[in-house]
Amino acid sequence: MSNNKLVSDAKRQQILAAALEVFFKYGYKRVSMNEIAEAAAISRPGLYLHFSSKEEVFRAVIVQFADSLIEEISKGLPSRKTIEEKLRYAFEVWTVQRFDLTLKSPEAKEISDSSYWFAREALDRSYEKLESVLASILKEHAKSSGNKRALSAEKMAHILTSAVRGFKLVAKSATELRKLIQDLLGIILAT
Repeated sequence: MSNNKLVSDAKRQQILAAALEVFFKYGYKRVSMNEIAEAAAISRPGLYLHFSSKEEVFRAVIVQFADSLIEEISKGLPSRKTIEEKLRYAFEVWTVQRFDLTLKSPEAKEISDSSYWFAREALDRSYEKLESVLASILKEHAKSSGNKRALSAEKMAHILTSAVRGFKLVAKSATELRKLIQDLLGIILAT
């Protein structure tokens, strides 16, 4: 890899880290490219060398944030013993840990809502990565259950992530969200 590519990748990561902080602090609508550039300690024209719009920055932030969660999940899975512990851990990191913040912060709520408008494709790709991790865990369950009529690991992973996306809309606290996930895992793993 060339030195220019390394510098460019490092600058991009710096921009995305700064943009994440700015978006969490002020929400999506109140942030401008100028504020992202200032937070990243880069000129506005320099920012435009990396990203053509605020929407593009936002999509990249979603992907990077999701990738960091996937990495955290992957690192923590080996220390979990059972399939249920692994699945609960994955959802704890992906969904539950920041849930109360989202409920209490208008900015976090706006970011969540904005992701559906401006970054649906990036959000869907991120959930596909989570589904892949969950499917790899659930393949262990399929082997151990011996149930030939059970859904595929991929289908169960898709159902789990889809349900949890809905749970985030109805849960009133992280405790309630955690309980909904626990109950769902009980149903899925009973099959």
